[in-house]
Amino acid sequence: MEDYNRLKKIMNTVSDLGSAVAVLGWDQETYMPDGAVEARSEQLATLSTLIHDFMTNDAARAAVAAVPSYIGTLSDRDQRVVKTFVKDHTRTIRLPADLVEEQARVASLAQDAWKRARQASDFSIFQPMLERTVDLKRREAELLGPADHPYDNLIDTYEPSATVGSLTPVFDRLRAGTVDLLSKIGPLQDKVPDDVLYRTYDGNKQLDMARQIIDILGFRFETGRIDLSAHPFCTTFAISDVRLTTRIRENDLRSCLFGLIHEAGHGMYEQGVSRELARTPSAQGASMGIHESQSLFWENVIARSEEFWQWAFPRLRAAFPDQLADQTPESFFKAINKMRPSLNRVESDELTYNMHIILRFEIERDLIGGTIEVKDIPELWRTKMQASLGVVPPNDAEGCLQDVHWSFGGIGYFPSYTLGKLYAAMEWNALERQMPDARTRIVNGDFAPIREWLRTHIHDNGRTETPDEIIRRVASRPLTEVDFLDYVGRKAARVYGF
Repeated sequence: MEDYNRLKKIMNTVSDLGSAVAVLGWDQETYMPDGAVEARSEQLATLSTLIHDFMTNDAARAAVAAVPSYIGTLSDRDQRVVKTFVKDHTRTIRLPADLVEEQARVASLAQDAWKRARQASDFSIFQPMLERTVDLKRREAELLGPADHPYDNLIDTYEPSATVGSLTPVFDRLRAGTVDLLSKIGPLQDKVPDDVLYRTYDGNKQLDMARQIIDILGFRFETGRIDLSAHPFCTTFAISDVRLTTRIRENDLRSCLFGLIHEAGHGMYEQGVSRELARTPSAQGASMGIHESQSLFWENVIARSEEFWQWAFPRLRAAFPDQLADQTPESFFKAINKMRPSLNRVESDELTYNMHIILRFEIERDLIGGTIEVKDIPELWRTKMQASLGVVPPNDAEGCLQDVHWSFGGIGYFPSYTLGKLYAAMEWNALERQMPDARTRIVNGDFAPIREWLRTHIHDNGRTETPDEIIRRVASRPLTEVDFLDYVGRKAARVYGF
């Protein structure tokens, strides 16, 4: 097995370098001083180039060439790990080192430009860096080979095998179903007050309560921690080292609480990957869509359920007795599930959130396809928001500058958010079929069996299965919007009484 051991050594090295990149990226978003941006961009570019070199050098090519001679002797899981590396290798050799290095350098500088642009609410500050990013991404899409649409190659980075052709009909049906539900909800908006969410809540108490809740849900603090950042995220340096970040707004109870539950969903996925996969390309989520399904499963399906607040509300009211004195578990459940068009993707409700993603999907598709240019984005954003949700952002910060993703080159990422919602609804239906008392367990705060079900059916396998393989195995059918529309429709009926 000498050839296999050589390949494992390469996989371990690439994984370790990727972890070093993650450490520097986490630090840039949490503790790095502002003046270190240029130095950090060079450090990240160097590490990205090293990863590319280890993935494409003669040793890697020889190791991949030797795979057919022994792969049949490996276990099924090890075969899948090797095939994942071979796929990554094949993709990487198509991208020249100078492109990889330039993308890493531009991403670090673009993130700084995005922060300044958002603070000033001025897209023109970010526009030059985004133009460089889009040019690099168009080049990447072209180099990755022929596709029905160039954007397909970028989507595949985050959601293997998903394409413009496969996603468009799903998104079209999802949009139609969303519009239909919104038409029922619209006349009933005044029935559901949500002012309780915008009272003043001490930030330290918010963070403490959120920390307690994710601890009970199952995030392991012996292998994880929480820090603050401008944009909440989860990152992993190893299966035994998972970092969450959140932000606190004293006049918005949702931001820290649900943001941290969301990131903890990501974190529990990473903590649940089999240790057998450590330091391989399979020691991570199967795709960003499957990853999002785990964060959204906990944030929305569990933590925005009526059963959850029968358990959690007494704890929250004990922390904020004055602010919640006039609330009940039922009124609080309805407040956190109010559905209405809004400007901000991150703080939108379950139903309208997907309209924000479809907007971004269409803009990215047309950017990479070359039918629009970066300069068109602000006006196009306003037009699409008006058409899809009936609201128009008053400035760039509340419009096209609200997301960090384009600054780090994450073009192709956004569809995964909606796919995560669709997968999560399918996973919940599958879990309820196998665990009929799941809702009772939630009322009792007994989350361990639910977490273990997710670990067994999804987490443990890491990236050894494709998203399609996972959802067909778990839900017994391919991706569909039907489960989600049924789930959110039943919740809307409960909240609004129709």
